[in-house]
Amino acid sequence: MVIRKKHIRNVSTYIAGIALGSEFRPAIEITDHHKKKLARIGFADPPRHGDTILPNAVGPVSRYNANGKWEVHRDQPKEQRYVRTVRWRWKQWAGRGNFEEHEDFRDIYRDCYPRTQRPSPGIELTYVEQDGNTYVVAPALRNLPSNHDDIGHSINLLLEFFGECELVKTDLSRFADIKVNRLNWKLLPPGEYPWQRLRSHLKGVLKRSSENTQAVIFDRQETIMSFEPDEQFIGSAGFSDYIAYVFKARGVVVLESIRKGNAIYVFGLDWERFSKLSKSEIINADLHLARLVHAKGWKARLAQLMDHRLAAE
Repeated sequence: MVIRKKHIRNVSTYIAGIALGSEFRPAIEITDHHKKKLARIGFADPPRHGDTILPNAVGPVSRYNANGKWEVHRDQPKEQRYVRTVRWRWKQWAGRGNFEEHEDFRDIYRDCYPRTQRPSPGIELTYVEQDGNTYVVAPALRNLPSNHDDIGHSINLLLEFFGECELVKTDLSRFADIKVNRLNWKLLPPGEYPWQRLRSHLKGVLKRSSENTQAVIFDRQETIMSFEPDEQFIGSAGFSDYIAYVFKARGVVVLESIRKGNAIYVFGLDWERFSKLSKSEIINADLHLARLVHAKGWKARLAQLMDHRLAAE
């Protein structure tokens, strides 16, 4: 069945023709009309058979898919919560008609309703070439009542990107044996001046952010870079808001978000294994050694952890 809508709510109508318990895939056959949308989603240009990505956040469905969302409990009393860090500048009287300029970073706290984070589904899409045709497919799903939320989300994800999708009702043998090439990370080229290269990347990503926000995020990266990582990987597509720093001697990967307010995750995984994880596995599966919120004292906590890891190795 081909679905041509912006969004669906009740999946029962669309899976009525699929036997209960049978597997199927939401998919879209790529025409010339669709090809120009592939790069926006996050696929390479040109894409290759098997390329698999966590798609970019371009709308509410894909934003939830990549980043999760917060459920605010407005029926509960407010509580004080760390919101973000800002750069603070002021002039201080220095005597004899002179003022000295000062600069520091300040944590902002506000009274907010309690909230619970709803984990991101982390659905990845795969580019498939088959019998002269090309497709973008979501993971296989089984027609069970317990899967209706996942089915609806996968369908709506494709509808948000392409305006249509198809539920493939075959035995899926034509989609079997796809060699997955995850393209979620790009290695920054090795060589001298790694901070300058990283800063150049950040300026492009943060060009719409305020100067103060950029200053806070640059300060975070400089702090992590001071521990001299062996490699830096920048996220692409749905991972574009993350940078991964690999510290081989310490045996850790430090995952840093360039979205204000997010935390640092420290993993004791080798990069080869880490890079094969989906975003939902990284953030939602409690695989990390430590999670450091960017509130006051985070630099000291990171330094302590890094020193401990170096001593342990």
